[in-house]
Amino acid sequence: MTLIHSSKVIMGILMICAVHLAHANSSIPLSDYFKDVWSTHEGLPHNSINAIAQTSDGYLWFATWEGVARYNGRDFRFYERSKEKGILDSGTRALVSDTNNGLWVAGVKGGITYRKDNTWQPHFAAPSMINHLIKDRSGDLWVAVEGLGVFHRAKPSTENAVSEEAWILQNISANKLLEDSKGRIWAATNKGLFQVNGQSKLEVLAQYNLPTLHVYSMLETHNGQLLVATERGAYFISDKSATLLHPSLAGEAITTLVEDDENNLWLGTIKNGLIRLTNNHLERLNTRSGLPNNRVLSILQDFEGSIWIGTNNGLMRLRKAPFSTWTKKHRLIGDYVRSVIDIDDKSVLVGSSEGLSIISNNIARNALPNNSNPISVLSFAKRRDGGIWVGTYLNGLMLWKDHGLLPQLDHKNGLPSDEVRSILEDSQGNLWIGTTNGLIKQDASGQQQVLTRYNGLPDNYIMALAEDDRGQIWVGTGVGVAKLTKNGFKSVPIHTLEDAEYAFGFWVEKGYVWIATDRGLIRYNQQNEQLGLVGRRSGLPIDKLFQVIYDGTNGLWLTSNRGIWRIDYYAAHAVAEGRQKEISFEHFSESDGLASAQANGGSNPAAVAMENGKLWFATAKGVAMIDSSSVSQKNTTRLPIAIESITADGVELTANQENILPAGTNRVSFNYAGLGYILSSRIEYRTKLAGFEEKWASRGKNTIAEYTNLAPGKYQFFVSARYPYSDWNNADEVYEFTISPHFWQRLEVQIGLVILVLILLASGIKWRLHRLQQSELKLKALVEKQTYALRQQSEDFQRQANEDQLTGLPNRRAFDQWLSEKFIRAKSKDITLALIIMDIDHFKRINDHYSHLIGDKAIKALAEQLKRLADDQKVHAARWGGEEFTLMVKGMSYDDVAAYCENLRQCIETYDYSGIAADLTMTVSMGVAFSHQVENYSDLLRLADQALYRAKDKGRNRVEIWQ
Repeated sequence: MTLIHSSKVIMGILMICAVHLAHANSSIPLSDYFKDVWSTHEGLPHNSINAIAQTSDGYLWFATWEGVARYNGRDFRFYERSKEKGILDSGTRALVSDTNNGLWVAGVKGGITYRKDNTWQPHFAAPSMINHLIKDRSGDLWVAVEGLGVFHRAKPSTENAVSEEAWILQNISANKLLEDSKGRIWAATNKGLFQVNGQSKLEVLAQYNLPTLHVYSMLETHNGQLLVATERGAYFISDKSATLLHPSLAGEAITTLVEDDENNLWLGTIKNGLIRLTNNHLERLNTRSGLPNNRVLSILQDFEGSIWIGTNNGLMRLRKAPFSTWTKKHRLIGDYVRSVIDIDDKSVLVGSSEGLSIISNNIARNALPNNSNPISVLSFAKRRDGGIWVGTYLNGLMLWKDHGLLPQLDHKNGLPSDEVRSILEDSQGNLWIGTTNGLIKQDASGQQQVLTRYNGLPDNYIMALAEDDRGQIWVGTGVGVAKLTKNGFKSVPIHTLEDAEYAFGFWVEKGYVWIATDRGLIRYNQQNEQLGLVGRRSGLPIDKLFQVIYDGTNGLWLTSNRGIWRIDYYAAHAVAEGRQKEISFEHFSESDGLASAQANGGSNPAAVAMENGKLWFATAKGVAMIDSSSVSQKNTTRLPIAIESITADGVELTANQENILPAGTNRVSFNYAGLGYILSSRIEYRTKLAGFEEKWASRGKNTIAEYTNLAPGKYQFFVSARYPYSDWNNADEVYEFTISPHFWQRLEVQIGLVILVLILLASGIKWRLHRLQQSELKLKALVEKQTYALRQQSEDFQRQANEDQLTGLPNRRAFDQWLSEKFIRAKSKDITLALIIMDIDHFKRINDHYSHLIGDKAIKALAEQLKRLADDQKVHAARWGGEEFTLMVKGMSYDDVAAYCENLRQCIETYDYSGIAADLTMTVSMGVAFSHQVENYSDLLRLADQALYRAKDKGRNRVEIWQ
């Protein structure tokens, strides 16, 4: 087996990304971290997490009293007591990782082992339980032993030499070891702090007049300071003094220390939970706020910036969710937010059922004087002369300016309803006010006009307003969409797309208008007035969308009652145009920082995109914000990936096993994992088995690839992973293997068999030739007789295969072949082809009224007319099927084709069918498309077919040419 690891490179990339992300975002309050909890119910072997480590390949490791657990983001794998691995007892106390993808494991009964690249290297055991160990920069091993002290094991001088071992501290319980940047090795013990590689082995804290303290842990901070955790607080230790970390921690028993990549200090305590110190400000997390237990045993920050906390009763992860949410808890005036709008690049105005709030520099406050009456806000719009128009639930239209709210219009002075759900100030200075009982237009002079269904609106309940790049006003209602053109309101037939009715919101770009509806996202093409739908049929799992906004890069964000969705902007265009069937999406809900996954709609704007890339969303519990640039940045992160297991016919293969599989191996299976933990459930995979397939195979979120019936030969298995919308991880895991051939599949055996067969064939051929010469004369006569009969039969079959039996016209098969050939030739010679699809109007009525026999005669009569018309070399006619016929006209201009079709329609309409049945008449509808309109003949058929449907929709008995 050849397993190529790029873990060091990946670790470096992730570390850089994590640091960059951390410094790009200031520290958030401890209470705002998203919390995940694991216990034995979620797969841990034991609830006491004694130590946590992350190896450079990306795996997380947890030490418990029932063994070591390795975590890949989805499930845990246990490593229990094993002499072969060097784990002498399942109880594990110490996990220490290094930069070479190695992991030291130690614990009860003194077992010491080192794991690297799937191999275990047991070391000589210590005489008692090991609490911690380190390998210093010279390669020597230092071990902290419970009740016995610290011993030093020197690096062997040669490969087979026995390590020299010396006890440095004795008759003492050593808890933790640390090598600092100066090469000093410190030991935290139950009797104080010691430098074990110095000249003096005296306890260090005594020189600062500190009583003998139980020291649990140590940390060297980013600026080189030594921080010591004791039973009575934490102290910075220098050559001259010991300084208490914080006055509030003077009596706190602190067990473990971590400094994160934002330089915050995280402290675990014995009985008071977790403490974070940020700029000398303390925050606490305990069982009342979700911590599994107040005794914290271990802390780790992983490569993605999450904080993992091991307690005496389970494991917790704190992570920064993509979304930040402001609620009443953050001084927002009301939780039920209906609308949000940007004031400037640092501030937004938030409207809720209880009033107005401003969020500026991430701090929320009341947007009105504290003595103001509460007001239920529905909608916003920017005012050209400064301030924000405010639509309310009960008070009509108001103006927010200079932190005050001024009444403007209500039902007493012009509004048909005080419930204002949308507002728009257009480019001409007109103010549009959408209410639940009609639309108000107020021009710059103050003149008002009330617009309702009687003026062409679909409905009086106005929910959304927008102005497009052509200056047209768009109106969204609960019964459809209309746009105001120079000729008045024109209905936009969104109902043709799966019966869409509700139009909750618009987003306008040059040439297109996007509409959030109750059947998905609809795109309107300004140029050809065509509608396209991105909905359930294209992969979205929901119908009802409230708002659509563009993040300025490559994402369309959609709000709904079931969370917030992000789709690719270019993919949405492709789906709307029919160039792509499926669309991928990313879904955000409570697990991503939303206080409620229910986004609000029915009033506008329910979401807003700011120029700085921040997106704001109104929800049923607060207003949520996400920085779209951080999402894009996350999507560029390269994921570590590991092949966790390989099985061949049910037998698991290991890393040190021969990678030559036996002959007849039928099934090879690979289990792999992308080692990302924040969005582990969203990781996507692709695989490729070189030697079997040339292209990557998409696996979606499936972590198993299985291959069966592989031929003998050499193979390479590749797997890569990514977060949604990110680039594929180019540090692919590779596994090489060979399947041996059976005896008869070997090349030398096959060559021998081929030679033997050739000899037998040569002998047989010689004998057979002799017999054939004797039969040759007889066969010649028989062949000539049969050849003539076969030729006649072939001609009959050829005619039947390409000719319609009822009419004698070419059938659909023949016409398809003819069209594909002529279309390519016409395109190459720049000759225009016109395709006509003709359908007999209401043919079912002829069958029902006269009989199917009369219907067949009517079809034959029409076919005879087409045959006479098709005698011209420019026209080719065929029966398409049922009552449909096709005509292909070559070399005619647009007007000539139109005239030709109209003449043909009149001839069919006026033809005398009385010889078939009394009072029988027939009319036809025709759809026409031209070859210059398309690039392939299948699209030509589609356009002509759509033109035929237009002709039917417009009343039949007419010619419709595709425009």
